[in-house]
Amino acid sequence: MPQADQPTTNDNLQYHTHTGDGDLAPLCLIVGAPGRADMIAERFLTGSKRFSNDHRGLVSQTGYYNGLRVSVTTSGMGGASMGIVLPEAVRSGARLFIRVGSCGSLIQKSKPGECIIVNSAIRYDGASNNWAPPEYPAEATVSVVAALLKAASEVAPGAYHLGNECTTDCFYAGQGRPDIWGELSDWARERHERVMKSGAACYSMEAASLFVWCSAVGRGIPAGAINTIFANRLTNEWSVVGEEQAAKIALEALVLLSSDSGILDTMSQNQVPYSV
Repeated sequence: MPQADQPTTNDNLQYHTHTGDGDLAPLCLIVGAPGRADMIAERFLTGSKRFSNDHRGLVSQTGYYNGLRVSVTTSGMGGASMGIVLPEAVRSGARLFIRVGSCGSLIQKSKPGECIIVNSAIRYDGASNNWAPPEYPAEATVSVVAALLKAASEVAPGAYHLGNECTTDCFYAGQGRPDIWGELSDWARERHERVMKSGAACYSMEAASLFVWCSAVGRGIPAGAINTIFANRLTNEWSVVGEEQAAKIALEALVLLSSDSGILDTMSQNQVPYSV
């Protein structure tokens, strides 16, 4: 019988993701857009099975990448949605997450289509305050970052960067973009200037939420993130390119992590129930 504090569908699937026990592989990519999940499955996975909640715009795919069972699931936009999808994904079998997202780069020399591997994040996401105090760090798992760097060096040599993400809860003013009147409040402008001076590598909307949830609520679930650069905020360039390359890097990182004894031990020790 479904319960209000842990809701499921009438057929005992997770309420938002519509996935059930073991539907997701332990090694899981997490993306914002359902189209990106489908692209990854169509381009890279074999024998993929699709799970969806069309009412919510959430899609998951589970298949095989070079013989390794992997999944990709959607989180929607922002930390609030990430906080809904993560527990349901874990209850459905996921035990490690790599976000494959997009970002606005704050690195002068970067170009659209290149990627940024995120090692930590500024917590302007809002959602992570539900799971840990503001002083709690938002950091990627070191071994996941190392796997992403190794994979990127092989898949996209010279076209990747490493740095800190500023995770925001607003795409426009929260990332220093003007409003519909072409204006930006003094407060938003000052924060944007502080972010740029801090040495942040990019803006996006999910990494801090992912890292804090996996560490604090997930009790050490390994997590990492790689963002395709769509925008360079310093040069004002914009181009939606490079998604497949970032996905390839993330999948190759999963292959590396699948033989990492430390990661495997962490995943096996985290015996979160698959269902409510």
